[in-house]
Amino acid sequence: MMNSKVSFYKYTLTFLALLIGLSFYAQEHLHPLSSNLNLPKTIHKNQAASQKSTSTSSIYLPFFDDFSYAYKSPYPSANNWVDSNTYVNTGFAIAPISLGVATFDGLNKFGYPYNIGAAVSTSGSADTLKSRPIHLDSIPTSNPLVYKKYSPLDSIALTFYYQAEGFGEAPEASDSLCVDFYKPLADSSRGVWTKVWGKPGYNPSPTDTSFYRVKIGIVDTAYFHDGFRFRFRNKATTSGSLDHWHVDYIQVKEQYYYDDTLLIDASFVYKPSSFLKNYSVMPLRQYNQALELGTSFTNFFRNNNSTAISATYSYSVRDKNNTLITDTSIIFPTGILPFTSNGYYPGAAANPAFSNNRKPFSNIGTFTDSTNYQILQIFNPGSKNSYKGNDTISYKQNFSNYYAYDDGSAEQGYYLGGNSYGAKVALRYTLNVADTLKALRIYFDPITQGNLIVNSSFRIIVWANNGNGPGNIIYKDSLMFPRYESGSYNKIPVYNLTSCLNLGVGTYYFGIQQTTGQPLNIGFDRNTNHKNALY
Repeated sequence: MMNSKVSFYKYTLTFLALLIGLSFYAQEHLHPLSSNLNLPKTIHKNQAASQKSTSTSSIYLPFFDDFSYAYKSPYPSANNWVDSNTYVNTGFAIAPISLGVATFDGLNKFGYPYNIGAAVSTSGSADTLKSRPIHLDSIPTSNPLVYKKYSPLDSIALTFYYQAEGFGEAPEASDSLCVDFYKPLADSSRGVWTKVWGKPGYNPSPTDTSFYRVKIGIVDTAYFHDGFRFRFRNKATTSGSLDHWHVDYIQVKEQYYYDDTLLIDASFVYKPSSFLKNYSVMPLRQYNQALELGTSFTNFFRNNNSTAISATYSYSVRDKNNTLITDTSIIFPTGILPFTSNGYYPGAAANPAFSNNRKPFSNIGTFTDSTNYQILQIFNPGSKNSYKGNDTISYKQNFSNYYAYDDGSAEQGYYLGGNSYGAKVALRYTLNVADTLKALRIYFDPITQGNLIVNSSFRIIVWANNGNGPGNIIYKDSLMFPRYESGSYNKIPVYNLTSCLNLGVGTYYFGIQQTTGQPLNIGFDRNTNHKNALY
């Protein structure tokens, strides 16, 4: 659904359309982004200090990262990585091995192009993901005075999974994803990086959504010292969110034989859907339990084992005072089949309905300004699980002063092609109580034509409901121009109405009409499907 919000009197309705599985009309298009809405222009000081303080010390094997913390942070963990430009997320990959991936593209750590003027036909050095120093000289044993010495006979290897494109843009033949190893003592001053693997860019077929496994043995004795490192790097068009590679489930461990391909693991792979039926966020005073609470919600579980497994699943909802509102536990007997042969677990228990007397959000006051609920979801596959970090998701269900359909991230840009002068686009919203519209928030992405977009005017328009779509215009504002908030590309600008608009109970369509022929690129969420609300 598009990145946008719509605001009322204290309430902001955001106009953000980020869609998935949409059958486009001929004039509708998707385009790669020039920036990342989810990354801040400046890194938080505490995070930078944490990375700086931990990145110099060596760590011991085994090394593991599946980026399952993506729902909490867009940055690689300082426990494993030094400063990195990759984007940790849950939205760009299709069917990842587990929750979260590291995405390589043409944007830096701030979500901004390395070179916004680079031609789309060029490829240059872009993202790097570099491990902390690793002890490949030895490892402590149960005797604190004794260390085991590593050698090539210990069958130490790096393994990982990669996917090209996903929900992003396919890397071209001149692009690439590479892996380098670091020889700590090869040079007296700094050591030497050696390329050990590479994959040129390609355009996957529409049916190819697989992650591919790579195994690289560590056999050169020059690596078996304290300070060994490895890194991923890509070449891409550096003027936007282009030429995507997604990396998941990175491991370095000993006794890693060639046929050691089994993953004893089952986990979440995407963030759960909203508990709300119609929106991801809505104004608290507009919440009506009978109309807005979903009768079910969706989770995606992936069984990476080779056989069916039994598991349990539970969720709990607490208010902002940590008071338990509801909780439920479900047992999946023996029916979660392997993903490789059966896909995601499709059983009804993966979409548990709320019991009639334990629905969450039933104690909400009518006229409070805003609140949130902490939702904890746990998937427990018991012994068929080698890593616990990807089994738990905790997030907030917000009730604020705006409506939004999208999940807050944009994977591509949505625009109307051709001569788009006069083109109109709107999203449908329904008010359960009378309110006052104050503003729309719209994220226009500059892509590679930012100088043209910021000079392309539009009008905010509100349409009445004609029964099955927009009807008569009930409000048309004066000319406005796209803009970008200073200091950050993860802020959605607010476009205030010239005069606030009083609205009664009912359905309305909030949107824009373009007044130039230049296409305007609106942030597009490929993971949230509300195509029936877009007109």
